[in-house]
Order: sequence, then structure tokens, then C-alpha cells
Amino acid sequence: MNNYLVVADDFTGANDTGVQICRRAIPIKVVFDGGEISTNESSSEIKLSYVIDTESRFLSDEEAYQKIISSLENIHYDNFSHIIKKVDSTLRGNIASESRAMYLCYKPDLVVFAPAFPDLGRTTENGIHFLHGVPVSKTELANDPKTPVKNDNIVKIMEEAFPHESISHVKFADLRQGNFDLNNAKIYCFDALTNEDLALIVKAVNNSKKSVLWVGCAGLVDIILSVALPVKPALAVIASLSSVTRAQVKYAEKQGVLLIKIPFYSILDKSLNPEDIVKNAVEKLQSGRDLILLSSSTYSNNEYEKTESSARKAGISREEMSLFTQELIGKVTLQILDNLAPNTGTSFGLSGLFLSGGDTAISFFKEAGAHGSSIKTEIATGIPLMQLEGGKYQGLKVVTKAGAFGNEDAVFYALRKLKEK
Repeated sequence: MNNYLVVADDFTGANDTGVQICRRAIPIKVVFDGGEISTNESSSEIKLSYVIDTESRFLSDEEAYQKIISSLENIHYDNFSHIIKKVDSTLRGNIASESRAMYLCYKPDLVVFAPAFPDLGRTTENGIHFLHGVPVSKTELANDPKTPVKNDNIVKIMEEAFPHESISHVKFADLRQGNFDLNNAKIYCFDALTNEDLALIVKAVNNSKKSVLWVGCAGLVDIILSVALPVKPALAVIASLSSVTRAQVKYAEKQGVLLIKIPFYSILDKSLNPEDIVKNAVEKLQSGRDLILLSSSTYSNNEYEKTESSARKAGISREEMSLFTQELIGKVTLQILDNLAPNTGTSFGLSGLFLSGGDTAISFFKEAGAHGSSIKTEIATGIPLMQLEGGKYQGLKVVTKAGAFGNEDAVFYALRKLKEK
């Protein structure tokens, strides 16, 4: 059973959490009261997941508490594999009173509070919750006219919610070393600086085999889903020299996507073997992380100038260098796929492939033996998602993008869309 019950305090939060579940092809509904979840569901309906939007963020503590109690009084918790209190990633709202209300309704073995959302700059360190490195109580959110954030200490928030329960705070160093015990308390507050930290939390809690009330934001829900329903990583291959593409790569890097920058001048002087690039890329992808494989010239002007200088010394024209780059990156990409497939036990070792630049795409299509593609949808204006037709990787999902095209988040968004079911 992989059914989710999420309780959110506002409509946008309900939907941004629900969409994480929907991306895994799990049917989900957003309702405004727990009474909408029928206790006499048919066998097909019972497979649904739900987000209950209580619209309680702007209520008083007591009103929010009572709203949760009334919304959950008839819920059959055995119908759900995961029970989640979705909270705002900047700690706005009635987190303490709503967590306490859910705890009393559900009666879990553990409450796990991990509000970090690293992809959006929300991190927790030494119990303090930060927004882009600044404690949230020191940001403009402290002066929010409706829900000012006065407390950014996650342990104190849980102490307010559970004054008579033992509370354990797990610092990120102890988390990474596995230096904590889930048998010492009922309430656990976790530091987290990265998505990998959140994954460590989820795996440790799952291994405890205890019933859990998860308290966190959409970032935690995404990691819970990633652990429960692993998705193969996506690979982006970029040789475009466009400044637009450079900005898109650096945006994706900030969101945690790994990069391998290929210095083609090192390949020309034979100080770097393409097989080493393939090995490095395969190792990174096998860790489950998305990866961007790109020419170092794409990443910086200095690298571009070094490549140009190296080509001139070798007597290679700019056009010849461009052709050499495209052909090599196409071959390397195919070798990465060939090396991944046997290790995954599936036809593809990737969720999909992103290709920026028409020459880059054509080079890969030719190397893969594809005779064309089947267009499935447009993920953003002018950015299609397709499947390969013909060749050894027929059916592989591919997104293509012109080099000087798309918003700053285009590459990151494409990698995300490739992993949807």
C-alpha cells in the first residue's frame, strides 16, 4: 500500500504537496474537510491519496487545533501508508497546535519534524531554521502582517506542541554518522542541510518499523516519495555556448544537480581519456543523482578561450573543433547509457535524457541509431518531450532545447519532468 494522507493549512500548500504525489502516478484528491473522505470507499477508491486543506493558517492556535480535530475525527488511518502534517517551509502558521491535534487523532509511535526544503534554500542547522542562510525570524517574514515568524527553533516549536513528551534533537553531524536512536523519545526534530540529509532521515525512520506522523514541507514529502518509489536519475547533455544555457546550467547546479565539465583541450592533448568521463558519469548517476554533462567551454569564458587556444595550436579550425565536440559528446552519452543499462536490470538506466542544442541532439540520435522521434508533449513553450524511434534505445524519453532558449530554470525543470511517471 502506498497511499498518502496529507493535512495542509492552506490551498497552495495543499496543491504543491499533492503534485509531488501526483508526479508518481498516484491518484490524489484535495478536499476541504476530512468528512469528504468516505468511510465506505469502493475497492478502487481506497487506492486514492488525499490532501486535506484545513485553511487554518490564519486562525488562532485554539481555532486551528479544533479545525484539525474536527477534520480528522472520522479518518481510518489504516487506509494510509503515510500520514503527513504539511507545514510552511518558512515556519508560518500554527505548527505546534496543528501537530499536537494530529498526534492526538492518529496516535503514532513517533513524530518526526524536519521542515527543511534545501532546493528552495530552507535549511535547518543546530535546531535553527534558515532561509538562504538567515534565521527565518531575522528575515522579513518576522514582520508578516498575518503570520509573523517569531520562533525559528524547531525544538522549541515541538516543546510548545508536546510539553509533556520527551523530545530529541538530531544535529546534522549525528544524522550523517547515524549517531542517533529512535527508541529514546517520541518526538524527533532533525537538522537537514541537503536532500541527502532528508533521505537519511526517511530511511532511518522507515527502518524503525514504527508508525510515524511526519511534520514537514513539500520537500520532505518529495524525499519520502523518492525513498518509497525510487526513480532513476535523468541526464542532461549540453554543448551549447549560449549565455542563456550557461545561466540555466548554473541555476540547476544551485538546485543540487551534479555537473561533469569536459575540458576538450585535455582530450586534444590526450591528458584526459573519454573513458574516464564515462566512468565518472556512470558512478554519479548510479548514486541516484541527476547529472549534467557539458563542455567546460559552456561553463565559463576562460574555459572557452583555453579550448580555442588548444585547437589553434593543433591546427584545428573552429568548425572542425565544433564537429569534434559534437561527435565526441554523442559517443560519450551513448557509452554512458550502455554502461548503465546492465547495472539496472532494465532497458534504460535513466528516466530520460535532456539535450541542449540541435547539433548535440542530432549527434546523439545518430550514435544511438534512432531514425526519429515521437513527440509526446510540450513541457514549456518550445521545449518538447519525445521518445526515440528506432535504434537500441527506442522508447527512451528525450527533451530537446535550442541553446539560446528558455527560462533560467529550463534545464532543472526538464530533468524533473523526465522523471515523472
